[in-house]
Amino acid sequence: MSGNIEWVRTHCSRMDHGGCSLLVRVKDNRIVKIKGDPNGFLNKGYICPKALALPERLNHPLRLKHPLKRAGNRGEGRWKRISWPEALNEIKDNFQKIKERYTPKAVAFGQGMPKGLELFALIRLANAFGSPNVVAVQDVCHAPREITGVHTCGFYPVVDFHHKSRLMVIWASNPPSTNEEGQVCSLLFKQIREGTELVVIDPRRTALAERAKLWLQLRPGTDNALALAFLNVIIGEKLY
Repeated sequence: MSGNIEWVRTHCSRMDHGGCSLLVRVKDNRIVKIKGDPNGFLNKGYICPKALALPERLNHPLRLKHPLKRAGNRGEGRWKRISWPEALNEIKDNFQKIKERYTPKAVAFGQGMPKGLELFALIRLANAFGSPNVVAVQDVCHAPREITGVHTCGFYPVVDFHHKSRLMVIWASNPPSTNEEGQVCSLLFKQIREGTELVVIDPRRTALAERAKLWLQLRPGTDNALALAFLNVIIGEKLY
């Protein structure tokens, strides 16, 4: 291959809150390949599909690089480029119109997965504007799990992958493809390499199902029946 090629050590930023270490292959100032850094403190060389898609996300011809304003009717797909000051003034003017006509509570502020202090900045902005409506991903993801965990167990239960287990049960989950943190998968695969037996309960033949000692391919919607059967055996045989 012609051109200057180098491997750059960096980390995954703003894709999730794992901060996985990456090795990025750069040719002529353009990313051509990404792989996990085996010396990474958290992910130990593992990366998820989001990191693998970074070159496409960065270099995609339709990537949004500057503010656009609709130049036609809604749905026509016609846009014109405007400056950042113009865009911010447009937002400010629309906010003010809604505030004066419907009160500040008619405006909701939303964002994706918070990975730093930006959520608190957004909350402060909404507070200064006069709106109590702030919505983020954790409202439909982490927060419900934590609340139900506290009310059910008295604390927020987290899987302990740091200590050796004899058996792992992965139920209706596919961490290598969907988990937001590389650390979870790096520890999970370490357990498997060290001999931990794996049971996967999932109607789909996932990558983990291929590696499992036992794959229980349930019919969709029958998870509750299996869970109740487990509880019946545990209580009936006093395995608790």
